[in-house]
Amino acid sequence: MKIKSYYKQKEYIHYSNCHEDANILLENAPIKTKHILSVASSLDNSLALLLLNPEKVTSFDYNITQIYLCNLKKTAISILEYEEFLEFIKVADGDSVKIYEKIKKYLDDDTRTYFDENIFLIEKGIIHCGRFEYYFQVFKEKVLPLVHNKKRVDCFMQASTLEEQVKYYDKHFNNIRFKLMFKIFFSKSVMSKLGRDKEFFKYSQDSLTKIVKERFEKGIKYNLNKDNPYLQYVLYNEFKTLPLYLEKENFQKIKQNIDKLEIVYMSFDKILENNQTYDYMNLSDIFEYMPNEKMEYYESLITNKLNNGGRVLFWNMMNTRKFTKTLKDLKISNEFDRALYYKNILLYECEKND
Repeated sequence: MKIKSYYKQKEYIHYSNCHEDANILLENAPIKTKHILSVASSLDNSLALLLLNPEKVTSFDYNITQIYLCNLKKTAISILEYEEFLEFIKVADGDSVKIYEKIKKYLDDDTRTYFDENIFLIEKGIIHCGRFEYYFQVFKEKVLPLVHNKKRVDCFMQASTLEEQVKYYDKHFNNIRFKLMFKIFFSKSVMSKLGRDKEFFKYSQDSLTKIVKERFEKGIKYNLNKDNPYLQYVLYNEFKTLPLYLEKENFQKIKQNIDKLEIVYMSFDKILENNQTYDYMNLSDIFEYMPNEKMEYYESLITNKLNNGGRVLFWNMMNTRKFTKTLKDLKISNEFDRALYYKNILLYECEKND
C-alpha cells in the first residue's frame, strides 16, 4: 500500500513520535511521583516518565491506532535488547520485518492483526509511519532542497555555540526563500492537508505560521541544534541526537520498569471517572481541541484527581488554554523547550488543606 492511501483510511497512525520535549516533563515533575497519568500519543514521553521510577504510569489515548502503536513499542522494549530495538524502529539499520516476526506472538490479537495487515509500516519504520511525520518527510524531501542545500543545512545544524548558530541563521539561513517557504508550508491549510486532521484546528485562533516561526527562532537562541532531536527530525528525518527514551542508559532503566506502564484505550473524561488519584499528569496539548469554556470544568476534575502537591503540565500551540481557579500556576518558561510548535508551557500544582 502506498503511504498516501494509508492516510486516507479511517484508522491510521497520527503520530509516530512525541513532539513535546520529554526533558521538560522530567525537570518539572513533583518530588512525589508514585502514580502518573500521561497522554499516550506514540508512547515516547510515557516511557520517559518511567525514568522517575514511579509505581505506575497510566498512558491513555482515544485513538485506537495510537494504542496499537504503543502496544507494539511496549512489547518490543520488553522483548528486545537495545541495539535490536533501535533496528526495529529504524533508528539504526536492520531488518525490521524479521524482528517483528520475533515479537509478534507476544502482541495482543488486535495489535498483531493491525500490523500484519499494514506490514509496510514496519518496513518503513515505526518512528516514520505517522501522518505528522509524513508531513516532515515531504518537507525534507520536496521543500527544503528548494530553499537550502545539504551543506547549508549541515552548517546550521552543527554549530558548536549558540552565538555561532544564531549568527549563521541570521546571515545565511533566514533568507527570503526561507521566509516564504515558512509562511506557506507551516500554514494551517498545508499542515491540515499533509500532517494533521482539520478537526485539530477547530478552535484555532492565532496564526500557525507566526507561532511556529517565533517559537523556532526563540528555540535556536537557547538550544543547540546539534543536541535537538525534535529539530533534527524535521530537517533530517532522523535523530542525530537520540530522544530521552532512546538513550542507552535510559533504555535499560525503562526496560526494567516497563511492567509499571499501563496502556489504556480511553478518553480523558472516562479516565477521570475512575477512583485513582495521581501525583503528576502529562496532558500534552489536549486542551487545544476543546472549547475554552470547558477549562473551568476540567480544572475542577483535575484538582479532585491530583494528590496534595501533585502537578499537571500541558502545552498550548495555537489556542490559549489556562486554569484560573483552584490550581497554583507555577509559571515556567519555554526558552529551553526544544520542541518547535508550542507557544507556551503550563504547569500547575495542587495545594490541598489537610
